[in-house]
Amino acid sequence: MNLTFLVGYRTYLVAMAMILAAAAQVLGVDLPNFDSQSAGDLLMQAFAIIFLRKGIAR
Repeated sequence: MNLTFLVGYRTYLVAMAMILAAAAQVLGVDLPNFDSQSAGDLLMQAFAIIFLRKGIAR
């Protein structure tokens, strides 16, 4: 699969998926793959990924 059009944005897409999963958990939606993670953990890890990526990119 050729994903060259996503170069530089894949990390941000993963972080956004984590933020959406955390928001869904806060709203009470049950996501089977994220049962072991709390919403706070997901948010904290997603922001860590975003800021780490921005720090490395510069």
